[in-house]
Amino acid sequence: MGKIGEYLKSAIKQILGNGYRTAMTMLGIVIGIAAVIAVVALGNGMSAYVTNSINDLAGNYGVMSMNTSKTSERFTRDDMLLIEDSIPGIKGVSPNLSAYGKVTARKGTFECSLNGGSEALQYALSNEIVKGSYFNRQQVESGARVCIMLLDDAKKLFGTEDAVGREIDITVGGKTATYTIIGLRDHMNDMYAFIMEGQEYYCEIELPYTALCADFDFDSENFYQLVVFDDQSTLSQTVDTAKEIMTNKHGLRGTTALSAYSMADFAQELDQILGYASSFLLLVSVISLVVGGIGVMNIMLVSVTERTREIGIRKSIGASTGAILTQFLAESAILTLLGGIVGIVLGIGLAYIICTAIGFDVIITPSSVAGAALFSVLIGLFFGIYPARKAALMKPIDALRL
Repeated sequence: MGKIGEYLKSAIKQILGNGYRTAMTMLGIVIGIAAVIAVVALGNGMSAYVTNSINDLAGNYGVMSMNTSKTSERFTRDDMLLIEDSIPGIKGVSPNLSAYGKVTARKGTFECSLNGGSEALQYALSNEIVKGSYFNRQQVESGARVCIMLLDDAKKLFGTEDAVGREIDITVGGKTATYTIIGLRDHMNDMYAFIMEGQEYYCEIELPYTALCADFDFDSENFYQLVVFDDQSTLSQTVDTAKEIMTNKHGLRGTTALSAYSMADFAQELDQILGYASSFLLLVSVISLVVGGIGVMNIMLVSVTERTREIGIRKSIGASTGAILTQFLAESAILTLLGGIVGIVLGIGLAYIICTAIGFDVIITPSSVAGAALFSVLIGLFFGIYPARKAALMKPIDALRL
């Protein structure tokens, strides 16, 4: 331990004795480590932002579809009830019916997107009902002409968000029906606003599928798609189970007529893609670290050349090859460690500035900080080996002659 302390003390003295050179040598390491920290934090923040935005925008659901070119089978209301009865704790099942039309209210006539479903459709979006209530099973079974819309749409149609109890006229394919607003969803998140930016304004209206079918000539007995709703933690398993139940019920085993996917799977795939993008950016950052390491090696070679006589004297009075090797490796490692520490501080600052400006959460993990510090030391050791070995293998007589 005493010898190691002496090596470290000598290395620090040598580094401090060449302040300007030390600072210039550290610069590459500082930039590289700062880039690594900032990129990792940015990647973590981006992944969290996109994942949360998708969950907020789409809710937690899975979709099962019948391929009409491969089977004449269709989903029915009995299928919905069978899935709900067979899977304990499931939030619900709904047909997936949609249409485009026009909606007329006090402020004028606007394009609208209609989504027809069961009472379980309330889970399709994460923004909750903030005024009124969602339609219930009784209203679905009776085909009640009630509907749900966004606060933003209510303000567009009526000039106010107090629209519960008001009526609207919905027109699809030349047919018009009057519906009563019974509930309003909260405002959508920034991701939804970004997607809709620049597009023609559409009101999003949810209504019982039975009313949609009765008023606008949709088939209320057979469906091409069913939507399964559950918590994200159990969604994938729930969708797989529902698919298995429907495969057995409709005799589709061994075919590809029935397909299913869940938003949890989609979020996982997207997370993987973002992970690839983050890894690529991290690789670019690591390249700058390697460049910094090459700079350290060059400076250490210069240091060896300048201290040739010192090395010769030390070896002539008994310094071992290992002692010389350890001292120069210690100098290289300490140099890059100092650069790593400065780079970590700078990287954290950059991460806060960049993430705050973009609107991402700043996510800096202890493992990324510790990893950056360790990597900077390893860079110093790796690129310091050649100069240290060159110094250690010098013959005293040759070193003293120079």
